[in-house]
Amino acid sequence: MEKPKLEFPEVAGKTIAELAVYDDALHGREVLVRFTDGTQISVCVGVEQIVEARCCNEDTPDAPIWTRRD
Repeated sequence: MEKPKLEFPEVAGKTIAELAVYDDALHGREVLVRFTDGTQISVCVGVEQIVEARCCNEDTPDAPIWTRRD
């Protein structure tokens, strides 16, 4: 996420008809908010798996010579 917080001013003031949290094996957790005007917002929260390699000197492990991430 590029920003530390996501904001949705489009839904400010709407009345919530349903709030549900689903556990999705593929995408992680989903928060679903349905509003009384027939609209809804869905937010998926998941964990991305990455592979990261770092080459560094033993005496300076916090100063990598190079890194690679896939």
